[in-house]
Amino acid sequence: MTPDRPQTLTMEFLESQEITTTDCRGCGTQVSGISGRYACGVCGWTNPWDEGHRDLPVADDDPDWPGRGQHA
Repeated sequence: MTPDRPQTLTMEFLESQEITTTDCRGCGTQVSGISGRYACGVCGWTNPWDEGHRDLPVADDDPDWPGRGQHA
């Protein structure tokens, strides 16, 4: 971010994320993920979404979601 370039929602979201590393529970390969969410490219294992370090954003937080800001 620079003084003449305001921070976007995407930049704000990415800055709040953390790259984390663990061993794959399927094959033992070291895998890296974002904020505790992993997917192994070797065997296809993924950890459950609720094991992440923080809550997932809701659809309303996605600037590209067509229904953003609309509530039923």
